[in-house]
Formats: sequence, structure tokens, C-alpha cells
Amino acid sequence: LRLGDNMANYPQDLDDKRNLQTICAYWDDFHACTLTALTDCQEGATDLWEKLRRESKNLDFQGSLFELCGGGSGAAPSLLPPALPLLLAALWAALVTWLPF
Repeated sequence: LRLGDNMANYPQDLDDKRNLQTICAYWDDFHACTLTALTDCQEGATDLWEKLRRESKNLDFQGSLFELCGGGSGAAPSLLPPALPLLLAALWAALVTWLPF
């Protein structure tokens, strides 16, 4: 939920590089939070998340957060795609579908 809140409220007046760094920090926080939350789930949930994460990196989707954020290194040289909030909403919907609560 925090990722969605951060994306909905991030400052619009930042330059592209700073904007991308901010979004990638939210993305990294999302992954850290997910792994923390999964430690209390049934056995195999963390492994499933890591498998989905690895497979998602291999998708040929130009402008994905995996491509833009480059595995937690901060900002990549690309510019933000205009549909980034939509991409994040789709990611969240997929996550909710795959993980039992």
C-alpha cells in the first residue's frame, strides 16, 4: 500500500533523473517490505515471490521498473514512461492474485 501511496503523491516538480531515483527507491522499498511480510507466510511463499521476481525481469516489456531501476542500483539512463502508475497498479493486482493472505 505504501508503494501506491508514494507513487500517487511523489513530487511532480523533480527533474527526470531525480524523479526516477525517487521511484526506484519506492520500488526497492516495496521489494524489501514484501520479503519481510512473506517471512510469516506459509512455507514456500518467499521462494515463490523470488521466482516471480526473476521471471518478471525476463519479460520483454520496455520501460518496466526492473529495466528502469536496474536491480536496485538507483537510476537508469531511461526516462520515466508516462504509464508508470498504471504499470504499478497492474503489478500490485498481479501480486495480490498470486499471494494468499
